[in-house]
Amino acid sequence: MASPPPPPPPPPGLLTPKPDPDAPLPPLPYPVLTPDLRRELELHPNLAQSLLLSAQSPPPLHIQPNSAPAATATNKMKKRARASQEMVRITNLSIADHLHYRSLVRRARLTFEALRSIYQRQDLATAGGSRNRFDLRASSKMLSKGLWMHRDIRTVGAIPGLLVGDSFFYRAELCVLGLHTAPQAGIGYIPASIVDQGHPIATSIVSSGGYLDDEDSGDVLVYTGSGGRLRNRLDHSADQTLQRGNLALHYSCHYGIEVRVIRGHACDHSPSHKVYVYDGLYRVVTSTFGPGKSGRDVCKFKLVRIPGQDELGSKAWHTAAELKDALDSKIRAPKYISLDIAKGKEPFRVPVYNKLDDDRSPLFYDYIACPEFPSQQLVKRQRGCHCAEVCGSRCSCERKNRGADGPVYNLDGILLRGRPVVYECGALCRCPMSCPNRVTQQGMKHRLEVFRSKETGWGVRTLDLIQPGAFICEYAGDVLSLDSHSGDAPPMEDGSSIIDPTKFPERWREWGDASAVYPDKVPHFPLFAGARYRLDVSQRRNVACYISHSCSPNVFLQYVIRGNEDESYPHMMVFAMETIPPMRDLCIDYGLD
Repeated sequence: MASPPPPPPPPPGLLTPKPDPDAPLPPLPYPVLTPDLRRELELHPNLAQSLLLSAQSPPPLHIQPNSAPAATATNKMKKRARASQEMVRITNLSIADHLHYRSLVRRARLTFEALRSIYQRQDLATAGGSRNRFDLRASSKMLSKGLWMHRDIRTVGAIPGLLVGDSFFYRAELCVLGLHTAPQAGIGYIPASIVDQGHPIATSIVSSGGYLDDEDSGDVLVYTGSGGRLRNRLDHSADQTLQRGNLALHYSCHYGIEVRVIRGHACDHSPSHKVYVYDGLYRVVTSTFGPGKSGRDVCKFKLVRIPGQDELGSKAWHTAAELKDALDSKIRAPKYISLDIAKGKEPFRVPVYNKLDDDRSPLFYDYIACPEFPSQQLVKRQRGCHCAEVCGSRCSCERKNRGADGPVYNLDGILLRGRPVVYECGALCRCPMSCPNRVTQQGMKHRLEVFRSKETGWGVRTLDLIQPGAFICEYAGDVLSLDSHSGDAPPMEDGSSIIDPTKFPERWREWGDASAVYPDKVPHFPLFAGARYRLDVSQRRNVACYISHSCSPNVFLQYVIRGNEDESYPHMMVFAMETIPPMRDLCIDYGLD
């Protein structure tokens, strides 16, 4: 049976269903996950399947049962990419559940970025090029393979595994993760056919401030509905209508349904020149219809942020910008115990922040920017490349990498694929330091700060937006060869001052891995013996030594050999595993239990 048509638009001035929009917001009507459900979540690693085991409808709405006839096996395969008729809200997850879902989100983002990078390289290698955008091709491929998250359900409220402040360069990635369901439209909603009441329900919006009537103060957002204007124009040339997404937002107001808010910002440091920041859950408290600033009738919705959430991601960007301005002016902000523990040894100052206690221990270590490996008697005697300008396919150093799986870096210095070891040009090579095969030798390109945390003790966070695959920093300390040091010392996270490179899990295998889509195209890397040394950071160390541990990290360790260096002493380089927004902690997997 066809779903009933939406009701006609009410007259102007009668769209506000709540008499007191300024009253305190009521708590969310979340169902509580039972211990039995948590056990099911552990047994079923697939997010969609595990959620379907406990599908619960957000009151007062009801799920419209799917009355479609049973499909054959062939029809099921054809319809796999379609959105389902299930709607759930989920909350009160345990820490283990959050880590589980966070790892699923990270896996999906890694696959998306790997595919996007592959399609971009393929396009550059062809003369004509593709008419499709790389991000859309990546999301389309993941959809056809059934890799979109929450495609089997419609999730109301927070998406498990996604954090307030998470940032994205492409709207297509929002769809892959289930954060926003509309590739182009600003309002994502559940169609009326799924809800018993026959009304569509909005679940997310992307606000980019593109309308004259938009107002945004952070916790309160006045959002103008869709339609009524030409592309790339601020003013309205026609009246908006209370249909589709606009109607869905109206009914989200009527039923008190929370809405995920993603803010879009222009960004010069983004490959898409845009960045999308997830700012948490809001409630639509008023819905009005009438003349706007352009004289045309518009739908206006007032959204108020639900209290008790993490700080606005967009606010963190503003905080980071103020801190960088203060550092540039050599102004010590409150609670900063040092403006630069690096003492000029890094391209940027490395400040230290502590608002918790009187611990000043980072100031008691000598700062060393890079490790001092054994002298020339341990270095292989061989000549470097003869490239006079920029190294290319004929470079002898580049060829070591191409034998594994194509070039190492793109023209922006982004690592394309994790490897057992990356071979860069070195001291005996003729190419200049600006050579694209010397990425890690050009120093830190992002501002970092050491800070005191209740959860991790001392940690590191970024003040800049960091692209996935970007070089961040190098681990540094006093080098101990295995001839002078014995024993399996654990990483420094458990109190040891010895960093063992061999203890880090091979997270580099995950970066650039598209095996979920192309299982037959897994590269075969040559064997690499690995590091034959340890780092003693009891006296000298650098900013990397304060990076905290996580089983779901956002950075990973990559070995790098420069030119003629001894392969027993690879550099321990840190690269970004995902888009890391300002004021976000850096975390790496140290291999701890």
